[in-house]
Amino acid sequence: MRIVLTAAAVSLALSACASAPLAFAPLDGTISGTCHTDMVKGAVGLAAAQPTLERIRVDSDSTALSTSDQAAPATEGGSTVHVQVGEHNAITAIGCSGTSVAMQ
Repeated sequence: MRIVLTAAAVSLALSACASAPLAFAPLDGTISGTCHTDMVKGAVGLAAAQPTLERIRVDSDSTALSTSDQAAPATEGGSTVHVQVGEHNAITAIGCSGTSVAMQ
């Protein structure tokens, strides 16, 4: 009986630790679809993990995201944010068909 109660308590404690998935919402409430990098330049240098990439997409007001090891484009605008990923899965530049923010 004691083992059953202990198992139930552990099971309850572990289920309380489960977290809901993060919901990504734009800072101003809407995604305009016109990419801009001013709100995401702080992500340069971070690991290119999926939650970070989704946050970049939302905060840049983009409807799509692309990643590559090639240089990010050099002009703002468009609907896609481009994330350049370097060695060790680190973000090295962010751009959207225009202004790119490179790591110095």
